[in-house]
Amino acid sequence: MEAILGTIGGLLSSLGPLIVLPIVITILGLILGMKLAQALRSGLTLAIAFVGIFLTVGLLGEKMSTIGTAFAEKTGTGLDIIDIGWPAASALAFGTPVGNAIIPLGIVINILLIFLGLTKTLDVDVWNFWHQAFIGAVVTFLTGSFALGLFAAAVTLLMALWLADWSQPLIQRYFKLPGISFPHLQSAGYMMLAVPFALLLNKVPFLRNLKLDPDTIRKRLGILGEPIFLGLFIGIILAALAGEALTDVILTGINVGAVMLLIPRMVGILMEGLAPVADAARKFMQKNAKGREIYIGLDSAVLIGSPAVIASGLLMIPVEIGLALLLAPLGNRTLPFIDLADGVFVTAMLVPLVAGDVLLTVILGAIVMGIGMLGATMLAPAVTSMVANAGSINIPAGYSNYTVMSDAAIPHSYIMYTFFKSPVMIAMVLSLVFMVVHYFLAKKFPLGVKLFGEAKEPEEK
Repeated sequence: MEAILGTIGGLLSSLGPLIVLPIVITILGLILGMKLAQALRSGLTLAIAFVGIFLTVGLLGEKMSTIGTAFAEKTGTGLDIIDIGWPAASALAFGTPVGNAIIPLGIVINILLIFLGLTKTLDVDVWNFWHQAFIGAVVTFLTGSFALGLFAAAVTLLMALWLADWSQPLIQRYFKLPGISFPHLQSAGYMMLAVPFALLLNKVPFLRNLKLDPDTIRKRLGILGEPIFLGLFIGIILAALAGEALTDVILTGINVGAVMLLIPRMVGILMEGLAPVADAARKFMQKNAKGREIYIGLDSAVLIGSPAVIASGLLMIPVEIGLALLLAPLGNRTLPFIDLADGVFVTAMLVPLVAGDVLLTVILGAIVMGIGMLGATMLAPAVTSMVANAGSINIPAGYSNYTVMSDAAIPHSYIMYTFFKSPVMIAMVLSLVFMVVHYFLAKKFPLGVKLFGEAKEPEEK
């Protein structure tokens, strides 16, 4: 069984999301009753939209990695654990037996849960199952058991689906993305941790009355408050603080402004491809499942087109470096490095919690990443061992201790790590209780309905 799952999973992970996604969407469309031409067009349109999103996010990541490296080199003295970044971490995760098995196992689990009415999310973003594979690989390191690692990966996969169900009403209303949810464990995990802090921040009159969301900023500043100018200014300021040459400072500003303009256009193309599939899904469920809803689960990269997400995500670069230094006396040894460019994935699902307020989003980001850095430090022995066993992998030179900010800082990673340091039966019981809590949240306290029901929607552009 392990060999069969490993073969299927290895093939799917090697193909990558841009090949797997149009195939999955086309097959899904046919199952839902679409004609072949319609289903194929939707699949290809979705893949093309993600090409554009990945290119623009890659452009942003390239510039921000340069800036983040400069910040880290100037201020990172004394922090002896280096962040190797999500590209290396995903390669590590998919290179393990758990990583090879997680995609086919995840697809089966997801379809079974939909059939049983236990989730509304059909996760087509199967490549990002690497987040669950990473947790499974860490548990395997702790316990020496492939079965326990696969159990941990499967449990966190269920949690991601229920987090997607939980957040969907608020996400749909704020971002205006009907029928879509985000079972992306990285962004959804940060959102889960941020919710109680967001409820408190929203009750502070001084912070609430500042109203630093993009719509209000645009009204106050006129043309200078438009997304492309916000991107220009933020890019220039960050590059200047990082000590880059004048030409690079200007180019960074232009590139960030370009990202602020281009990603929303790519999301528009994505919705053009996804709308027919979502419509077919609704009709299918009305006919065959008594009108039950179904959401299409996507990568949170789709949300990065929001000016509030990009602005707050960029500001997380100096914030994370400052946090690393401030938390050193409390036990932090992690130097944020490669994943400093990942700030937009930290803030992607935090923004709706505070109605798009950039300052409040950054405060939430600082809280979840401050806690996350301590978690990343905790997981460093496991990640270091995984790097040593992997052989050739692209990691920063000059360090002997490694972690990964994009995943070791997710609540689910350090919580499951803590569970499985206990005896096996206790760890499994705690994991199942943690999973049930996610289901309870999704059913009883959906965001945008029971929690944050009065959250403001962004104005139409």
